Amino acid sequence: MIFDWNLAFLSLAGGLILLMGAALSRGYEKTIFAPATAMLLTWGGALVALSFLPLMGFYHLAAEAVLLYVLGAGWFAFVAILTSWVLNRYSKPAEHLSGGTAGHLNYSRLLLLWAAIALFAYPLAVLNVLSFGSNIVEISYHIRRASLSGEAILHPIVSNLFLLLGVLANVILFGVIQKKVKLMTFVVLVAPLVVINLIVAGRSGLVSLILGWLVILSVFSDKLKLRYLALPILFLIFVLYFGGVWVKKFDVEGQSAGSALFVLVEHIFDYLFQGPVLFSRYFTGEINVATNWDFLNSACHIVSKIGMCQPNNIHADFANYGALRSGNVYSIYFSIVPLYGFLGLLLAFGVYSVFLSVTFYMMKARSLFSLAVYPLMFSAIVLSLFKDGIGSSLYWLIKVFIICLFLRFMFSERKFKFRSSTVG
Repeated sequence: MIFDWNLAFLSLAGGLILLMGAALSRGYEKTIFAPATAMLLTWGGALVALSFLPLMGFYHLAAEAVLLYVLGAGWFAFVAILTSWVLNRYSKPAEHLSGGTAGHLNYSRLLLLWAAIALFAYPLAVLNVLSFGSNIVEISYHIRRASLSGEAILHPIVSNLFLLLGVLANVILFGVIQKKVKLMTFVVLVAPLVVINLIVAGRSGLVSLILGWLVILSVFSDKLKLRYLALPILFLIFVLYFGGVWVKKFDVEGQSAGSALFVLVEHIFDYLFQGPVLFSRYFTGEINVATNWDFLNSACHIVSKIGMCQPNNIHADFANYGALRSGNVYSIYFSIVPLYGFLGLLLAFGVYSVFLSVTFYMMKARSLFSLAVYPLMFSAIVLSLFKDGIGSSLYWLIKVFIICLFLRFMFSERKFKFRSSTVG
Protein backbone atom coordinates (compact mmCIF):
# COMPACT_ATOMS: atom_id res chain seq x y z
CA MET A 1 0.00 0.00 0.00
CA ILE A 2 1.35 3.44 -0.99
CA PHE A 3 1.59 6.04 1.74
CA ASP A 4 -0.37 9.13 0.63
CA TRP A 5 1.27 12.20 2.16
CA ASN A 6 -1.63 14.48 1.20
CA LEU A 7 -4.24 12.37 2.98
CA ALA A 8 -1.93 11.85 5.95
CA PHE A 9 -1.35 15.60 6.27
CA LEU A 10 -5.08 16.28 6.01
CA SER A 11 -5.83 13.84 8.83
CA LEU A 12 -2.99 15.30 10.90
CA ALA A 13 -4.19 18.86 10.32
CA GLY A 14 -7.78 17.94 11.24
CA GLY A 15 -6.59 16.21 14.40
CA LEU A 16 -4.43 19.17 15.44
CA ILE A 17 -7.35 21.55 14.93
CA LEU A 18 -9.49 19.44 17.26
CA LEU A 19 -6.67 19.16 19.81
CA MET A 20 -6.25 22.94 19.82
CA GLY A 21 -9.99 23.20 20.40
CA ALA A 22 -9.62 20.69 23.25
CA ALA A 23 -6.92 22.86 24.85
CA LEU A 24 -9.23 25.90 24.68
CA SER A 25 -12.14 23.86 26.04
CA ARG A 26 -9.94 22.51 28.85
CA GLY A 27 -9.00 26.08 29.74
CA TYR A 28 -12.66 27.04 30.02
CA GLU A 29 -14.02 23.88 31.70
CA LYS A 30 -10.91 23.33 33.92
CA THR A 31 -11.10 19.57 33.28
CA ILE A 32 -10.60 17.08 30.46
CA PHE A 33 -13.69 15.17 31.63
CA ALA A 34 -16.22 17.74 30.40
CA PRO A 35 -18.21 16.61 27.31
CA ALA A 36 -16.71 19.17 24.91
CA THR A 37 -13.11 18.49 25.89
CA ALA A 38 -13.62 14.73 25.88
CA MET A 39 -15.08 14.72 22.36
CA LEU A 40 -12.38 17.00 20.95
CA LEU A 41 -9.57 15.04 22.63
CA THR A 42 -10.97 11.68 21.52
CA TRP A 43 -11.41 12.51 17.86
CA GLY A 44 -8.43 14.88 17.67
CA GLY A 45 -6.13 12.21 19.04
CA ALA A 46 -7.67 9.62 16.71
CA LEU A 47 -7.13 11.74 13.59
CA VAL A 48 -3.52 12.43 14.55
CA ALA A 49 -2.86 8.74 15.17
CA LEU A 50 -4.61 7.74 11.96
CA SER A 51 -2.39 10.06 9.94
CA PHE A 52 0.56 7.78 10.82
CA LEU A 53 -1.13 4.37 11.03
CA PRO A 54 -0.97 3.76 7.24
CA LEU A 55 2.71 3.13 7.95
CA MET A 56 1.50 0.03 9.84
CA GLY A 57 -0.86 -1.08 7.09
CA PHE A 58 -4.05 0.86 7.88
CA TYR A 59 -5.92 2.49 5.01
CA HIS A 60 -5.92 6.28 4.85
CA LEU A 61 -8.94 8.29 5.93
CA ALA A 62 -10.70 9.91 2.99
CA ALA A 63 -10.76 13.72 2.86
CA GLU A 64 -14.58 13.71 3.11
CA ALA A 65 -14.47 11.60 6.27
CA VAL A 66 -11.84 13.83 7.91
CA LEU A 67 -14.03 16.87 7.24
CA LEU A 68 -17.07 15.07 8.68
CA TYR A 69 -15.18 14.04 11.83
CA VAL A 70 -13.83 17.55 12.41
CA LEU A 71 -17.19 19.23 11.86
CA GLY A 72 -19.05 16.62 13.91
CA ALA A 73 -16.75 16.88 16.93
CA GLY A 74 -16.60 20.66 16.56
CA TRP A 75 -20.40 20.98 16.51
CA PHE A 76 -20.76 18.70 19.54
CA ALA A 77 -18.16 20.73 21.45
CA PHE A 78 -19.67 24.09 20.44
CA VAL A 79 -23.12 23.12 21.73
CA ALA A 80 -21.61 21.64 24.92
CA ILE A 81 -19.60 24.77 25.74
CA LEU A 82 -22.58 27.02 24.95
CA THR A 83 -24.77 24.93 27.26
CA SER A 84 -22.12 25.04 29.99
CA TRP A 85 -21.88 28.82 29.67
CA VAL A 86 -25.66 29.21 29.97
CA LEU A 87 -25.78 26.92 33.01
CA ASN A 88 -22.92 28.69 34.79
CA ARG A 89 -24.43 32.10 34.11
CA TYR A 90 -28.12 31.52 34.77
CA SER A 91 -28.48 28.44 36.96
CA LYS A 92 -27.47 27.16 40.37
CA PRO A 93 -27.49 23.36 40.90
CA ALA A 94 -28.61 23.71 44.52
CA GLU A 95 -31.92 25.16 43.30
CA HIS A 96 -32.80 21.88 41.57
CA LEU A 97 -31.52 19.15 43.88
CA SER A 98 -33.65 19.59 47.03
CA GLY A 99 -31.80 16.92 48.98
CA GLY A 100 -31.39 14.53 46.05
CA THR A 101 -27.63 14.35 46.25
CA ALA A 102 -25.32 11.40 46.76
CA GLY A 103 -24.16 13.03 50.00
CA HIS A 104 -27.59 12.55 51.59
CA LEU A 105 -27.58 8.75 51.35
CA ASN A 106 -27.06 6.30 54.20
CA TYR A 107 -23.95 4.43 53.08
CA SER A 108 -24.09 1.74 55.74
CA ARG A 109 -27.48 0.64 54.46
CA LEU A 110 -26.31 0.90 50.86
CA LEU A 111 -23.49 -1.53 51.64
CA LEU A 112 -26.00 -3.94 53.16
CA LEU A 113 -28.14 -3.61 50.03
CA TRP A 114 -25.13 -4.40 47.82
CA ALA A 115 -24.18 -7.42 49.94
CA ALA A 116 -27.75 -8.75 49.88
CA ILE A 117 -28.03 -8.37 46.08
CA ALA A 118 -24.57 -9.87 45.53
CA LEU A 119 -25.47 -13.02 47.47
CA PHE A 120 -28.29 -13.58 45.00
CA ALA A 121 -27.03 -12.06 41.73
CA TYR A 122 -23.41 -13.24 41.61
CA PRO A 123 -24.12 -17.00 41.84
CA LEU A 124 -26.98 -16.75 39.32
CA ALA A 125 -24.74 -14.81 36.91
CA VAL A 126 -22.06 -17.49 37.22
CA LEU A 127 -24.65 -20.17 36.42
CA ASN A 128 -25.78 -18.18 33.36
CA VAL A 129 -22.17 -17.86 32.19
CA LEU A 130 -21.37 -21.55 32.70
CA SER A 131 -24.30 -22.50 30.45
CA PHE A 132 -22.33 -21.14 27.46
CA GLY A 133 -19.52 -23.70 27.53
CA SER A 134 -17.24 -26.01 29.44
CA ASN A 135 -14.10 -23.83 29.57
CA ILE A 136 -13.33 -20.13 29.62
CA VAL A 137 -12.31 -19.86 25.95
CA GLU A 138 -15.44 -21.66 24.78
CA ILE A 139 -17.61 -19.59 27.13
CA SER A 140 -16.11 -16.32 25.90
CA TYR A 141 -16.56 -17.30 22.24
CA HIS A 142 -20.21 -18.30 22.62
CA ILE A 143 -21.06 -15.27 24.75
CA ARG A 144 -19.55 -12.96 22.14
CA ARG A 145 -21.54 -14.62 19.36
CA ALA A 146 -24.73 -14.43 21.40
CA SER A 147 -24.14 -10.79 22.24
CA LEU A 148 -23.53 -9.80 18.61
CA SER A 149 -26.71 -11.57 17.54
CA GLY A 150 -28.74 -9.68 20.15
CA GLU A 151 -29.32 -12.58 22.55
CA ALA A 152 -29.52 -11.90 26.29
CA ILE A 153 -26.52 -13.25 28.20
CA LEU A 154 -27.99 -12.96 31.68
CA HIS A 155 -31.54 -13.65 32.81
CA PRO A 156 -33.52 -10.35 32.73
CA ILE A 157 -33.85 -10.27 36.53
CA VAL A 158 -30.12 -10.87 37.00
CA SER A 159 -29.31 -8.30 34.32
CA ASN A 160 -31.38 -5.65 36.10
CA LEU A 161 -29.76 -6.51 39.42
CA PHE A 162 -26.35 -5.97 37.80
CA LEU A 163 -27.57 -2.61 36.53
CA LEU A 164 -28.48 -1.72 40.12
CA LEU A 165 -25.02 -2.87 41.26
CA GLY A 166 -23.42 -0.69 38.56
CA VAL A 167 -25.26 2.35 39.91
CA LEU A 168 -24.29 1.41 43.46
CA ALA A 169 -20.65 1.06 42.40
CA ASN A 170 -20.57 4.72 41.29
CA VAL A 171 -22.32 5.86 44.47
CA ILE A 172 -20.13 3.76 46.78
CA LEU A 173 -16.97 5.00 45.04
CA PHE A 174 -18.18 8.53 45.75
CA GLY A 175 -18.61 7.40 49.36
CA VAL A 176 -15.00 6.16 49.40
CA ILE A 177 -13.77 9.57 48.24
CA GLN A 178 -15.91 11.26 50.91
CA LYS A 179 -14.47 8.85 53.52
CA LYS A 180 -17.88 7.35 54.25
CA VAL A 181 -16.82 3.90 52.98
CA LYS A 182 -13.50 2.10 53.35
CA LEU A 183 -11.58 1.49 50.13
CA MET A 184 -11.09 -2.23 50.82
CA THR A 185 -14.82 -2.67 51.36
CA PHE A 186 -15.43 -1.19 47.91
CA VAL A 187 -12.73 -3.40 46.32
CA VAL A 188 -14.12 -6.60 47.87
CA LEU A 189 -17.66 -5.82 46.76
CA VAL A 190 -16.77 -4.64 43.26
CA ALA A 191 -14.20 -7.29 42.29
CA PRO A 192 -16.77 -9.97 41.35
CA LEU A 193 -18.76 -7.34 39.45
CA VAL A 194 -15.68 -6.45 37.40
CA VAL A 195 -14.86 -10.07 36.56
CA ILE A 196 -18.43 -10.99 35.58
CA ASN A 197 -18.79 -7.75 33.63
CA LEU A 198 -15.61 -8.58 31.67
CA ILE A 199 -16.95 -12.01 30.73
CA VAL A 200 -20.50 -10.89 29.92
CA ALA A 201 -19.99 -7.43 28.38
CA GLY A 202 -16.48 -7.94 27.00
CA ARG A 203 -13.57 -5.55 27.13
CA SER A 204 -15.55 -2.51 25.98
CA GLY A 205 -17.98 -2.97 28.88
CA LEU A 206 -15.15 -3.07 31.38
CA VAL A 207 -13.41 -0.12 29.70
CA SER A 208 -16.66 1.87 30.08
CA LEU A 209 -16.82 0.97 33.76
CA ILE A 210 -13.24 1.98 34.51
CA LEU A 211 -13.37 5.20 32.47
CA GLY A 212 -16.48 6.14 34.43
CA TRP A 213 -14.71 5.58 37.71
CA LEU A 214 -11.85 7.77 36.50
CA VAL A 215 -14.38 10.58 36.00
CA ILE A 216 -15.67 10.21 39.56
CA LEU A 217 -12.16 10.14 40.98
CA SER A 218 -11.14 13.21 39.02
CA VAL A 219 -14.21 15.33 39.77
CA PHE A 220 -14.60 14.62 43.48
CA SER A 221 -11.06 13.97 44.76
CA ASP A 222 -9.28 17.17 45.80
CA LYS A 223 -5.95 15.40 46.28
CA LEU A 224 -5.96 13.03 43.34
CA LYS A 225 -2.46 11.76 42.77
CA LEU A 226 -1.08 10.62 39.43
CA ARG A 227 -0.62 7.06 40.61
CA TYR A 228 -4.35 6.79 41.37
CA LEU A 229 -5.05 7.55 37.73
CA ALA A 230 -2.17 5.40 36.50
CA LEU A 231 -3.44 2.24 38.21
CA PRO A 232 -6.81 2.12 36.36
CA ILE A 233 -5.05 2.94 33.08
CA LEU A 234 -2.53 0.13 33.62
CA PHE A 235 -5.41 -2.17 34.46
CA LEU A 236 -7.09 -1.19 31.18
CA ILE A 237 -3.93 -2.13 29.27
CA PHE A 238 -3.80 -5.40 31.20
CA VAL A 239 -7.42 -6.14 30.23
CA LEU A 240 -6.85 -5.28 26.57
CA TYR A 241 -3.76 -7.50 26.42
CA PHE A 242 -4.91 -10.57 28.30
CA GLY A 243 -8.46 -10.17 27.02
CA GLY A 244 -7.12 -10.26 23.48
CA VAL A 245 -5.05 -13.36 24.23
CA TRP A 246 -7.99 -14.90 26.06
CA VAL A 247 -10.44 -14.60 23.15
CA LYS A 248 -7.63 -15.37 20.66
CA LYS A 249 -7.56 -11.94 19.01
CA PHE A 250 -3.80 -12.39 18.76
CA ASP A 251 -1.13 -14.87 19.79
CA VAL A 252 2.08 -14.08 21.69
CA GLU A 253 3.15 -17.61 22.45
CA GLY A 254 6.89 -18.10 21.94
CA GLN A 255 7.53 -14.41 21.24
CA SER A 256 10.07 -12.22 22.99
CA ALA A 257 9.01 -9.44 25.38
CA GLY A 258 9.72 -6.81 22.72
CA SER A 259 7.68 -8.65 20.09
CA ALA A 260 4.83 -9.18 22.56
CA LEU A 261 4.86 -5.45 23.38
CA PHE A 262 4.65 -4.59 19.68
CA VAL A 263 1.74 -7.01 19.26
CA LEU A 264 -0.02 -5.33 22.20
CA VAL A 265 0.45 -1.84 20.76
CA GLU A 266 -0.71 -3.01 17.33
CA HIS A 267 -3.75 -4.67 18.89
CA ILE A 268 -4.67 -1.50 20.80
CA PHE A 269 -4.46 0.49 17.56
CA ASP A 270 -6.64 -2.10 15.83
CA TYR A 271 -9.11 -2.04 18.71
CA LEU A 272 -9.42 1.75 18.89
CA PHE A 273 -9.03 3.02 15.35
CA GLN A 274 -10.59 0.56 12.93
CA GLY A 275 -13.98 2.28 13.34
CA PRO A 276 -13.11 5.67 11.80
CA VAL A 277 -11.32 3.95 8.88
CA LEU A 278 -14.18 1.57 8.17
CA PHE A 279 -16.77 4.34 8.28
CA SER A 280 -14.56 6.45 6.01
CA ARG A 281 -14.50 3.63 3.47
CA TYR A 282 -18.28 3.18 3.75
CA PHE A 283 -18.86 6.94 3.51
CA THR A 284 -16.93 7.21 0.26
CA GLY A 285 -18.44 4.06 -1.25
CA GLU A 286 -15.25 1.98 -1.15
CA ILE A 287 -17.08 -0.79 0.69
CA ASN A 288 -20.71 -1.87 0.65
CA VAL A 289 -22.05 -3.03 4.02
CA ALA A 290 -25.55 -3.30 5.47
CA THR A 291 -26.46 -0.20 7.52
CA ASN A 292 -27.98 -1.96 10.52
CA TRP A 293 -26.77 0.39 13.26
CA ASP A 294 -29.48 2.83 14.35
CA PHE A 295 -29.12 5.73 16.79
CA LEU A 296 -32.77 5.21 17.80
CA ASN A 297 -32.46 1.45 18.28
CA SER A 298 -32.84 1.86 22.04
CA ALA A 299 -36.16 3.67 21.60
CA CYS A 300 -37.23 0.90 19.22
CA HIS A 301 -36.29 -1.64 21.89
CA ILE A 302 -38.65 0.04 24.36
CA VAL A 303 -41.70 0.06 22.10
CA SER A 304 -40.88 -3.46 20.92
CA LYS A 305 -42.30 -4.58 24.27
CA ILE A 306 -45.75 -3.82 22.86
CA GLY A 307 -44.96 -5.10 19.36
CA MET A 308 -44.58 -1.70 17.67
CA CYS A 309 -40.97 -2.07 16.51
CA GLN A 310 -38.32 -4.70 15.88
CA PRO A 311 -34.77 -3.69 16.99
CA ASN A 312 -31.97 -4.25 14.49
CA ASN A 313 -29.27 -6.85 14.98
CA ILE A 314 -26.13 -4.78 15.61
CA HIS A 315 -23.77 -7.41 14.21
CA ALA A 316 -22.31 -5.47 11.25
CA ASP A 317 -20.66 -6.86 8.14
CA PHE A 318 -16.89 -7.33 8.12
CA ALA A 319 -14.69 -5.24 5.85
CA ASN A 320 -10.99 -4.42 5.52
CA TYR A 321 -9.59 -1.37 7.28
CA GLY A 322 -6.03 -2.14 6.20
CA ALA A 323 -3.83 -4.67 4.50
CA LEU A 324 -4.80 -8.06 5.96
CA ARG A 325 -6.88 -6.29 8.62
CA SER A 326 -10.60 -6.99 8.91
CA GLY A 327 -13.14 -5.61 11.37
CA ASN A 328 -16.82 -4.78 11.80
CA VAL A 329 -17.09 -1.62 13.93
CA TYR A 330 -17.83 1.65 12.18
CA SER A 331 -17.90 4.45 14.83
CA ILE A 332 -20.91 6.36 16.13
CA TYR A 333 -21.36 8.06 12.76
CA PHE A 334 -22.50 4.73 11.27
CA SER A 335 -25.60 4.75 13.50
CA ILE A 336 -26.66 8.25 12.40
CA VAL A 337 -25.49 9.40 8.95
CA PRO A 338 -26.69 6.48 6.77
CA LEU A 339 -30.27 6.63 8.13
CA TYR A 340 -30.75 10.26 9.16
CA GLY A 341 -28.26 12.22 7.06
CA PHE A 342 -26.31 15.30 8.05
CA LEU A 343 -29.30 17.09 9.58
CA GLY A 344 -29.89 14.03 11.74
CA LEU A 345 -26.26 14.16 12.81
CA LEU A 346 -26.56 17.82 13.81
CA LEU A 347 -29.75 17.13 15.75
CA ALA A 348 -28.48 13.96 17.45
CA PHE A 349 -25.12 15.45 18.44
CA GLY A 350 -26.78 18.71 19.52
CA VAL A 351 -29.39 17.07 21.75
CA TYR A 352 -26.93 14.71 23.40
CA SER A 353 -24.37 17.44 23.83
CA VAL A 354 -26.92 19.50 25.76
CA PHE A 355 -27.97 16.47 27.80
CA LEU A 356 -24.41 15.51 28.69
CA SER A 357 -23.46 19.09 29.57
CA VAL A 358 -26.44 19.43 31.92
CA THR A 359 -25.70 16.02 33.43
CA PHE A 360 -22.03 16.86 33.98
CA TYR A 361 -22.99 20.20 35.55
CA MET A 362 -25.39 18.47 37.95
CA MET A 363 -22.91 15.69 38.73
CA LYS A 364 -20.42 18.26 40.01
CA ALA A 365 -23.19 19.32 42.41
CA ARG A 366 -23.45 15.67 43.55
CA SER A 367 -26.78 14.90 41.89
CA LEU A 368 -27.50 11.21 42.43
CA PHE A 369 -28.92 10.61 38.94
CA SER A 370 -26.07 12.48 37.25
CA LEU A 371 -23.47 10.61 39.32
CA ALA A 372 -24.96 7.36 38.02
CA VAL A 373 -25.36 8.52 34.41
CA TYR A 374 -22.54 10.85 33.40
CA PRO A 375 -19.55 8.52 34.00
CA LEU A 376 -20.92 5.99 31.50
CA MET A 377 -21.91 8.78 29.09
CA PHE A 378 -18.35 10.07 29.27
CA SER A 379 -17.01 6.65 28.38
CA ALA A 380 -19.49 6.54 25.48
CA ILE A 381 -17.83 9.68 24.09
CA VAL A 382 -14.39 8.04 24.25
CA LEU A 383 -15.69 4.77 22.79
CA SER A 384 -17.59 6.59 20.03
CA LEU A 385 -14.56 5.76 17.87
CA PHE A 386 -15.89 2.24 17.45
CA LYS A 387 -19.41 2.03 18.90
CA ASP A 388 -22.60 3.94 19.58
CA GLY A 389 -22.88 3.93 23.35
CA ILE A 390 -25.00 7.09 23.39
CA GLY A 391 -27.95 6.33 21.14
CA SER A 392 -28.25 2.83 22.62
CA SER A 393 -28.60 4.15 26.18
CA LEU A 394 -32.20 5.44 26.31
CA TYR A 395 -33.63 2.25 27.82
CA TRP A 396 -30.72 2.18 30.26
CA LEU A 397 -31.37 5.81 31.28
CA ILE A 398 -34.98 5.06 32.15
CA LYS A 399 -33.96 2.14 34.35
CA VAL A 400 -31.26 4.20 36.06
CA PHE A 401 -33.77 6.98 36.76
CA ILE A 402 -36.09 4.48 38.48
CA ILE A 403 -33.17 3.03 40.48
CA CYS A 404 -32.11 6.51 41.63
CA LEU A 405 -35.66 7.28 42.77
CA PHE A 406 -35.61 4.03 44.73
CA LEU A 407 -32.27 4.85 46.37
CA ARG A 408 -33.27 8.42 47.14
CA PHE A 409 -36.56 7.51 48.84
CA MET A 410 -35.43 4.32 50.57
CA PHE A 411 -31.84 5.13 51.59
CA SER A 412 -31.85 8.86 52.29
CA GLU A 413 -30.23 9.97 55.53
CA ARG A 414 -33.07 12.39 56.09
CA LYS A 415 -35.59 9.59 55.77
CA PHE A 416 -33.87 7.56 58.47
CA LYS A 417 -33.44 10.61 60.71
CA PHE A 418 -37.16 11.30 60.33
CA ARG A 419 -37.98 7.70 61.27
CA SER A 420 -35.69 7.87 64.30
CA SER A 421 -37.23 11.08 65.57
CA THR A 422 -40.72 9.64 65.05
CA VAL A 423 -39.89 6.50 67.01
CA GLY A 424 -38.28 8.50 69.80
